Amino acid sequence: MSEPALRERRRRQTEREIADAALDLFERQGVDRTTVDDIARAAGISPRTFFRYFATKEAAALVPHVALDERVERMLAEIGPGRPLLDQLEEVWREVLTAFDDGRSEAGRLMLRVRRLMLAEPALRQAAATLDARRLDDLVARVTSALGLDDDLGPRLAIEASGLAVRVALDRWADAREAGRASDLLETYAGASRHLRTLGG
Repeated sequence: MSEPALRERRRRQTEREIADAALDLFERQGVDRTTVDDIARAAGISPRTFFRYFATKEAAALVPHVALDERVERMLAEIGPGRPLLDQLEEVWREVLTAFDDGRSEAGRLMLRVRRLMLAEPALRQAAATLDARRLDDLVARVTSALGLDDDLGPRLAIEASGLAVRVALDRWADAREAGRASDLLETYAGASRHLRTLGG
């Protein structure tokens, strides 16, 4: 393995260890009562090292959201003219959500933990919304360019609407699982998408 690849692997491992420590502490004692020092101590690093990876304690718990965004970005490269944009975005989201294997895969279990915490912790919801907002302009610009458009209004509406359907589906899925009810993530997303299209006429 090359030196840059090894460094990246170590960076990802440390990031994952910090995120696991943050999630464990947030689940046990809540976001407000957990400090960066607590997370750093649990992860076996210094607070200074923590801030090399994450800007805030909330961001440390949102690693699954960053990974989700990275998957979406890779798949957006295949979006192009010739088919309705909303159809293409829904295909991207279905493929991304399939990777969570309805909570059975490691990525799915992690996402379920984070979404459950977000339902109980407004600070995490706000941090996720801030992360989404930062990524939105970049995604809109990329899709607008890929479609050869001069105006980004259509892509912006489609990306925001499809993203909303995903967020609602993830929240309903996590809420149902928390309450001990059966819930299939892909079916929940399909239902949210149908309602979105009904609202749009």
